[in-house]
Amino acid sequence: MKKIIFISIFVFAASALFAQFQIGQNMSPFQNVAPETQNQALSAWYSVPQLNFSTGSRIDGFGNLPVFHTLAMSAQTGNNTGAALIINREKAGLTTLISANFSFLYSLNLAPEKAMKLVFHGTGSFNQMSFNIDDAIVNHASDPLLTGGTTNQPTGNASAGLALLSQNKYYVGINASQLIPVRYGFMNSQWDNKAKPVIGFQAAYIFNLNEYASLQAWASASYSNSNISWQVGTDFKYRKIFWVGAGYRDNGSLLFNAGITAQSFSFGYSFAYGFSDAVSNNATYAGVSNAVFIRKVFNEQKSAR
Repeated sequence: MKKIIFISIFVFAASALFAQFQIGQNMSPFQNVAPETQNQALSAWYSVPQLNFSTGSRIDGFGNLPVFHTLAMSAQTGNNTGAALIINREKAGLTTLISANFSFLYSLNLAPEKAMKLVFHGTGSFNQMSFNIDDAIVNHASDPLLTGGTTNQPTGNASAGLALLSQNKYYVGINASQLIPVRYGFMNSQWDNKAKPVIGFQAAYIFNLNEYASLQAWASASYSNSNISWQVGTDFKYRKIFWVGAGYRDNGSLLFNAGITAQSFSFGYSFAYGFSDAVSNNATYAGVSNAVFIRKVFNEQKSAR
């Protein structure tokens, strides 16, 4: 049994190394308030059912205007089980990706008196990649090789991860998405256009300053095809009704965010400004970005947040 577990962990980690960054894999601008969008196991960070939506756009280093929309839902289904649904849509350049991710969560209570638990998630995904040929730049509009229109290709995939967390104190998680390499048929067959696994890391720690205020330090990172991308930040929260924070992304971007909580609703705004050259550091988000965030929690009187 121990040998099987060791081999499984090795395959899980090794498969994530053969990766490249894909559309939809950019790190969330709301990692500080919604880490579950990057690692579904972190849905257990909330002790009540919740629904959140985020959307934003950016002016990247190439003068494009990519946009994204994310809808996330999670709830406990039993004492040690839960479920989550995350729907993403992102358009960048000629390509649009829509994905629906259904997750099953299982928790092991390590220290109930400290609300400490280890959470696992297994996720099945349905993805559809669309490529708009009409927007492509071609040498001649009557080129018979390009028939025009939009080409769609649906695929299935899977992801898995785990997280160790202590309610309202800290969490640390690791996640591997797109575990099944997929080659999209409408892409150039001469290139390695497989959508490959991406491994991610998330962590946060909350320092209680007094009975009214707290300070959260957080970080996230992604590894793909020998490329590492990361971001770090800190947030100040007052009476759990207002937060303001700042951070830094490795592509030379400064991050700023703020939000308020009114009863069962939370509203947030994030702004990032990049100083570096996107072409030289392989980052397509090195320009200016704006994003908004809305969360609704249910039975908020029992919420630990």
